[in-house]
Amino acid sequence: MAEEALWTRTRLGRGGPPLDLLTASFDKHVYAPHAHEEFTVGVCVGGSEIIDYRGGHIHNGPGAIVVLAPGEMHTGGPANSTDGYAYRALYALPSLLADGVLGTGLPHFRDPVLDDPELAAALRLAHTELSACPDPLESESRLPWLLTALARRHSTARAADDTVPGAAQIAHLVRDRLADELLAPP
Repeated sequence: MAEEALWTRTRLGRGGPPLDLLTASFDKHVYAPHAHEEFTVGVCVGGSEIIDYRGGHIHNGPGAIVVLAPGEMHTGGPANSTDGYAYRALYALPSLLADGVLGTGLPHFRDPVLDDPELAAALRLAHTELSACPDPLESESRLPWLLTALARRHSTARAADDTVPGAAQIAHLVRDRLADELLAPP
């Protein structure tokens, strides 16, 4: 592994809020204590990392999701002297994780290391594809959905009701219109 950190900025929709994506691969790099204003959501993709967080040490390896809360001091570095570590991280505004859950506060993640292979794979794929082509519509279509799933599955927050009155009728109308105008879709 080489010491490498590549940043990509995407927007959630045209003119929407920015979201930063980090692709990192390190042999020896150790982060000094720092904090972010956003949630840090990372997926380890190689090696193993140790993070000082909330007075303890977090160990994670490939496939683990790590969620660090806004304003929480943390470090990061290789867990041993031989493997290095690589990860993909996104820095999400707190409101993106609060959407889709009940209450006015931020979702709380008791355990910052999460074992959810399906969600980890989806986060990694979205990160990889959006880093290569940071299309605002694609970002808006994928990332809020994944972050809501993360908060609903793993935080202490309760899921908000997603029921939209009349949604079935609206979906049928849209389907019928699209079917009627296949050669010149609206």
